[in-house]
Amino acid sequence: MPLPTGDEAAAAVAAALAPYAWRDLTDRMVARRVVSAVDRHTVVRLLRTVPGSDVGEIPPVGPANAGDERVEFLMCALDGQQWRGWSLGRLCADLLASLETWRAGRESLESDLRRLLEGH
Repeated sequence: MPLPTGDEAAAAVAAALAPYAWRDLTDRMVARRVVSAVDRHTVVRLLRTVPGSDVGEIPPVGPANAGDERVEFLMCALDGQQWRGWSLGRLCADLLASLETWRAGRESLESDLRRLLEGH
């Protein structure tokens, strides 16, 4: 399933970060919270497509696992950027775009590996 993109996803990620003094968080913690918010948004979006499902109130979730490879990728995306001076909306949109780049690269790698293995 593709990662959520666009205004709805950025708004969901921003809503997950908004309760925190996100500019004071480390780049690692911002990345962990963004990954967690994206995962939650993806699951909620999927559940809402199931007929008769009632998602109900969605409590806040904790940060994603520090070892998640997406966290490292987002930290690299933040490296050298003056992201603390950005708006929350811009930060979320940029990080979602970075995650989409990560996903596309991963899918391409997996496709290339499948072709390589099928050739032998």
